[in-house]
Amino acid sequence: MLRIHYSLESELKGGIADIDAPQELSVQVRNLVLKTAKRKKVGHGEIIAEHPSQSGGAFHAAASGTVRDLDYHHLVITCDESGEAVDPADVASMAPGKELLRTLQGLGIDIAVLSSHAEMLVINGMNPEPGVSVAEQLLADEMKTLEAGLEMARTLIEPKQVVLAVADTKEYQLPGASMKAVKPKYPHSLDALVVKAVTGEEFPANTKVMNVMDLYALGKVVQTGKPITETVMTIDGHNYRVPIGTTIRHLLSCLDMKVSSGDTVVLGGSFRGEAVYSLDEGVRKGDYAMFVIPSDTFPRVEDVTCINCGECVLNCPARIQPNLISRYAEYEKFELAEEHGLHSCFECGLCAFSCTMRRPILQYIRFAKDQLRASGQGKQS
Repeated sequence: MLRIHYSLESELKGGIADIDAPQELSVQVRNLVLKTAKRKKVGHGEIIAEHPSQSGGAFHAAASGTVRDLDYHHLVITCDESGEAVDPADVASMAPGKELLRTLQGLGIDIAVLSSHAEMLVINGMNPEPGVSVAEQLLADEMKTLEAGLEMARTLIEPKQVVLAVADTKEYQLPGASMKAVKPKYPHSLDALVVKAVTGEEFPANTKVMNVMDLYALGKVVQTGKPITETVMTIDGHNYRVPIGTTIRHLLSCLDMKVSSGDTVVLGGSFRGEAVYSLDEGVRKGDYAMFVIPSDTFPRVEDVTCINCGECVLNCPARIQPNLISRYAEYEKFELAEEHGLHSCFECGLCAFSCTMRRPILQYIRFAKDQLRASGQGKQS
């Protein structure tokens, strides 16, 4: 088997730039609880949907405007320049407790990691995937916001120790945290592998992990009292602040990027990202990159038969059998996939990336997890 070094190192090209305000936002609302209606006017920062879980953060309008279209999958807002916006919340002065947690949740923060105490808090400062430099950019340019986020996290989690994991080629320091150097090679940036690098244990008790992007979002909410309405994305080697719901078409136009017939546009990284089916698709909360992959770069992914070459098993950091699990998922034998380690999968994407036959292994695994969740049998995220 050929071992390839997938480097997480990157060269920052200036600071974080702003994207021109879009005229339209397309927000994915599938499986969310809608809080608005068609033809209703919304202000900048107004809640438009809530997460169905007890800890998931709410979703907000990234600009003022009118809900032009709404269905099970998408909510489309035609933006205007009215400037209407929700009033900020005084998060910084609130005492720790349920009210603070619910306020953070209402401002778009996933509070799962903040809802209970732990002995150790690990801050994952690694760039998430090759070619994505968002984590490093935030550590370089947004330290005050990260400090505000860490202060809030410490208040709620009350850890005895905080550790920042960063690439062993960097010297970033986060006040209030010790530093752990990690080799910048994918998939070392995955939360589970970062925790193991810091503690020496797999899934240790009394340890929680947050990535730098989530810590930054928490810090922004603390500093401004305003909801999360934007994400930071690496696009063509540069980092941009992008309103959530901004369409791919708008991003391509602003950055003068061309897409030809047969090319693939991916939101997220090259290993874990998802191809968009339309240029009118909007950027989601948690999208940290966009890539345009020319049609002749890689062989096409196809639903072909697995030849049991074993490359996916040899590359799997979770030490499971992606070939077997994906076949169970393909034929909708989801319980068997679960029995054979489905939920041990980190979704790193190395299996599909190394597949000799170019099978959509990661997509099969995600499909199985989604189906089990929908039936109430799988683990809830």
